[in-house]
Amino acid sequence: MDRIDCLRAFVRTLEGGSFSAAAKELGIGQPAISKRIAMLESEFGTQLFSRTTRTLKPTAEAHRIYDLARQILDSFDMARSSVEQAAPRPSGTLRIGVPSSFGRRYMMPVIAEYVRHYPEVRVDIRFSERFVNLVEEGIELALRIGNLEASTLVARRLGTVQRYLVATPTYLHGRPLPRTPDDLGAHQCIVYSRMSPAHQWAFESEHGRHVASINGPIHVDDADAMQEATMHHLGIAILPEWNAAEGLRSGELEHVLPDYSIAALPLHAVYPETQWMSLRARSFLDLLVERAGHFVPVSPHSSAARAGS
Repeated sequence: MDRIDCLRAFVRTLEGGSFSAAAKELGIGQPAISKRIAMLESEFGTQLFSRTTRTLKPTAEAHRIYDLARQILDSFDMARSSVEQAAPRPSGTLRIGVPSSFGRRYMMPVIAEYVRHYPEVRVDIRFSERFVNLVEEGIELALRIGNLEASTLVARRLGTVQRYLVATPTYLHGRPLPRTPDDLGAHQCIVYSRMSPAHQWAFESEHGRHVASINGPIHVDDADAMQEATMHHLGIAILPEWNAAEGLRSGELEHVLPDYSIAALPLHAVYPETQWMSLRARSFLDLLVERAGHFVPVSPHSSAARAGS
């Protein structure tokens, strides 16, 4: 049996999570997928999937082989396209990871444009605030907000996320208005649980850096949920610009401590460090770079759009 077919069955099984998903995508029967995987396991002399009655889990060896197998398939498809005198086009499954709140606001128009242009690609979008392991979860490209830790991932800067300290007039009514960051200790604060340290907020002013200890009854890991909690008058929160802008313009939110700024966070596209990036991932990254200006919302204090950095 053609080893390319075996590799394609392996890649589709790992990406789809089951033999049945791979069979459906390749248009063949599930027993044929199982046979091709078995042939690869015999060829490599190692088990590629741990099988139970309910689950199919890739082994560590499968994860090591996956990236090289994907490169081989992409190279083969490009070679076949060149023989057919047709420009190679992206195909297969593109699995991407995006932050939940950011993804809800900005990703679907980009995804829609991409799939209209490349209908041969199936896009699998994973919404999560976690910094997932791209290789283990088969994700080719992810968007991350915040300062990146040292890793083997390649990062492409797309823009900057501005943040604002806000509260509703109803919450602030009858309470002492904070004048300095230290005054936040007397207020209920809505805490983003994935920020470290969660109980400290840092500010900058003309007098330098200020770190305030905060507390509050609500800890969440989603910016949309933080916005909802704020709009229910439950406390003061640091919201990204897309969550704060409309409320600040309408007066439903007030900018707290306007003389103190909160550091903006970088927005990156990250992907595994490989010698060959698939055509589908490369073309999607190119589109992200082109559309990055749309990821910086309108300033809450102006009708003009803010330029991306």
